[in-house]
Amino acid sequence: MVIGVAVAGTALLMLSLVWGLQHAALSNPPVLGKQAPALAIQPPHGENPVSISALKGKPVVLNFWASWCGPCAQESGVLSGGAAADPGVAFVGADNRDTPAAFRWFEVQHPHGYPVGPIVQGTYQSYGVSALPATFFIDQSGVVVASFTGPLSTDLLDHYVNLVKS
Repeated sequence: MVIGVAVAGTALLMLSLVWGLQHAALSNPPVLGKQAPALAIQPPHGENPVSISALKGKPVVLNFWASWCGPCAQESGVLSGGAAADPGVAFVGADNRDTPAAFRWFEVQHPHGYPVGPIVQGTYQSYGVSALPATFFIDQSGVVVASFTGPLSTDLLDHYVNLVKS
């Protein structure tokens, strides 16, 4: 009995260590200061896919979200407001691991004012996303200059958008 508890405890510690090491590595995304990895989303109404690389030449705000993410709903209005306020910045929403029905439901409840859709090229992992919402700020030359994990406030969004516009 004591040996079983010791083995189980050791296994739990090892799993915790592995999980912690993986998540610590992802908390500082590997893309910062580098060209944004290839990624494209498919908007829901038959529009052409939106590719991050095709947006080179203008600043980009790339937001990873999902319908099951409460903080994603919280920041949805902030991002839509930012997109409407600054048409010189491209906003893109990458729906992360949702069913088509859940995606459509979220869009009815929290409509985005910019292109959103499921990822059809690339992966959220290539950006080092470990939690949602996760937002990446890409400058005009396609370099990821900043990222933020968690719901953005208007002030935070303005701060990061100013970084990519300068």
